[in-house]
Amino acid sequence: MPFGRSCGARLKTAIFHANAGFGHRKIAEIIHREFLERGFADSDVICEDALDSTPPIFRSAYPAVYYYSVKYAPNSWGATYELLDQPRWCRAVHPLRSAANRFFAGALLKRMEALQPDLMIFTHFLSAELFSRAKREGRIRSKLVTVITDFYPHAYWVNPGTDLYWVMSKEGKEDLAARGVPESAVRDGGIPVGRDFLPQGRRKETLEKWHFESGRFTILLTSGSFGLGPTAGILQELETFKDRIQVFVVCGNNKAAEAELKAKKFSFPCQIFGFVGFMPDLMEASDLMIAKSGGSTTCESLTKGLPMVVLKPIPGQETRNARLLKMRNASFFMDQPSEIKPILNAIFRHPEILAERKEAIRELARPHAAQDLVTEALRGL
Repeated sequence: MPFGRSCGARLKTAIFHANAGFGHRKIAEIIHREFLERGFADSDVICEDALDSTPPIFRSAYPAVYYYSVKYAPNSWGATYELLDQPRWCRAVHPLRSAANRFFAGALLKRMEALQPDLMIFTHFLSAELFSRAKREGRIRSKLVTVITDFYPHAYWVNPGTDLYWVMSKEGKEDLAARGVPESAVRDGGIPVGRDFLPQGRRKETLEKWHFESGRFTILLTSGSFGLGPTAGILQELETFKDRIQVFVVCGNNKAAEAELKAKKFSFPCQIFGFVGFMPDLMEASDLMIAKSGGSTTCESLTKGLPMVVLKPIPGQETRNARLLKMRNASFFMDQPSEIKPILNAIFRHPEILAERKEAIRELARPHAAQDLVTEALRGL
């Protein structure tokens, strides 16, 4: 059944992400689930990686450029990110970027032209640029919603023809206004998180499951994003507090880090995991989280009311995310593993410091962002 609506036809929605950082996909899937929770048929709401419809060489090269730049040349990546956010440089590269998107994603564009969704939602700027141009050219008639997955927008997210921009906070809204986006086209509703990150009341149950004590200070260390070296260093520094702490370590898909850490012995209770499907429970059971400042992970911690220690953000979007957290006094920051000591000493000596962070988190969190986004996206359809 084509996506175009006729009398009595069901509303059709297409959600697109891109495999260039896990957060884009995760947020798209959360939005997709929210539609299904509301009773929309799975056949009426598609959720796809836009890169799946491109040639193999483009599909593999697109995320690889980001991954290897961040891993091996983070400062160069950050400088390029900031440079391309300047109007002059963004305008200079836009024709080439737009032409490449149309050339490599041409099959996807033709398919959407034939299907004509009523609503299209983007959690990555590739599809946002592709279809906003198609709308300006009259090739599609869909309502276009761009969900900006970082705390501050980059110029690549801004595309004429977009009906609604969904941003993290008032700061993101002000940023778009400075770029000429009408206030009426922007909602500062927060980055969507899954319903399972809403408070569940399972802290005691989770601690007991992993043989942790309710009286100890519980730290959640997510190491998959920054490798074994800093993780091992942080755990070594934590030995100073062996009588007061217990630690969950989540290595994600970093199997080498998981294996090496499991072979170590610690003087405090410590549970090492690989990739987990119960991160909401670990967050709820913890008092402090040490992690990178990716948009999705940070918003999950905000929803759980869990203060973060941000470890050396990657230049570019993570640096900007950290900037907002610092401005709102909603997090702690460290560049080196040794800096965890003064942070914990301050928390243990002055518990009100942690309480202040939690209050700032409550003001910044948007626990119902996914539900609010879908409601706003459907408005007028």
